Amino acid sequence: MSTTATGRRALFACLVLVTALGALDQTIVATALPAIVTELGAPSRVSWVVTAYALALTAAMPAAGALGDRFGHRRVLALSIGVFVISSGACGLAGNVEFLAAARLAQGLGGAGLLVLPQAVVAGAVPARERTAFLGPLGAVYAVATVAGPLLGGWLTDLASWRWIFWLNLPLGAAAAALVLVAVPAGRRPDAPARFDTTGAVLLAAAASGLVLVTTAVAETGWHAATVTAAAGTAVVAAAALAWERRAADPVLPVTLARDRTVLLCCLLALAGGIGLFGVLAYVPTWVQEVYRTSATTGGLLLLPVTAGIVAGVNASGFAVRRWGAWRPFPVAGCALSGGAAAALASIGEAPLPVVAALLALLGLGTGLFMQIVVVVAQDAGGARRAGAVTAGLAFVREAGVTVGAAVLGALVARAAGGSYAPVFATAAMCFAAGFAYALALPDRRLESE
Repeated sequence: MSTTATGRRALFACLVLVTALGALDQTIVATALPAIVTELGAPSRVSWVVTAYALALTAAMPAAGALGDRFGHRRVLALSIGVFVISSGACGLAGNVEFLAAARLAQGLGGAGLLVLPQAVVAGAVPARERTAFLGPLGAVYAVATVAGPLLGGWLTDLASWRWIFWLNLPLGAAAAALVLVAVPAGRRPDAPARFDTTGAVLLAAAASGLVLVTTAVAETGWHAATVTAAAGTAVVAAAALAWERRAADPVLPVTLARDRTVLLCCLLALAGGIGLFGVLAYVPTWVQEVYRTSATTGGLLLLPVTAGIVAGVNASGFAVRRWGAWRPFPVAGCALSGGAAAALASIGEAPLPVVAALLALLGLGTGLFMQIVVVVAQDAGGARRAGAVTAGLAFVREAGVTVGAAVLGALVARAAGGSYAPVFATAAMCFAAGFAYALALPDRRLESE
């Protein structure tokens, strides 16, 4: 289904706001944690506030996409915003860490829909060839919001109270819900199967929850009998989930689509790019502070070149694909550029900060060239009926990769001689090298404009 130019502008404004809300809440709480501990106490349990959101977000992504395909993307997106707003209000009223963590868990369930469904909505309203230009700015919004989250969280905490981090979502969420009802096309209600894949949703949620909890525990306490046992249990549950989804009549996560070479390679590219980019982003501020002996503010500001590169990359590749239809050169060039930048960061030592900033910008630019294209290509290969599930699957794979990658990179830093961060950049370079191979294997075909 297509929309008019005016309708697309309204749709774009709506999805920008929704995407920003979902992306901000992944990082906005980090800088407020000291203030939360001061007011609510329980420093040993404050990590629950962050872990609960990440756990719910990752676990709910497959279900959010599948529910959108079954009941309509507009309806499920509006419901997701409602859950997100109500739980945000509850977060702001929290009187102890336990209540705040529970409210954050509910907020993450709504946040999953905010991050997955906008891209699925675009798949139903915009032809594939034009979709890259439409999704490019949304990818830029996600990148900017992710980096701006800690800065905004710290500013609100210093200016007023950490509670305003959550209360700010109430008016913004209300505006987003109104825009969804006005601007998002209702579309034809999909032909719903007889039963929703509840078993698959539960198994996938359990596997995702185990993944988040195990990686968090390993990062805090290392490997020991309890974490090894938990990791083994998570692997068993994940295997059971995949086995179930392969034979389910209408699976939450259509793993059989991985038989399609294009969908599989796009998932692998999303995984490689997620680990490579977000693994570097997680450690750049600390690396700059420790190696260059700068302030925390300067360390945070070094994320801005990465963000600027991503913004330039997603928009340049999106508009180029809309004009010419050819998309395959961008993943190939993007992985080569990001991989080269990461390799240079691993080997330069204490280069001047302007050189570091330039290399980080190139890393962001390379990733931006393909991060949204792989979504459109996978949606096109998976078909309109599965747009939500395919989009959710890509997001799920990327988030799982980021979670595991952060834990692995943290372990590498801890074991490196002299606290060197070179292993972080070297690992990112290897991820992009793998992505380069996946990109070369992608079929060379054009996206259609109808």
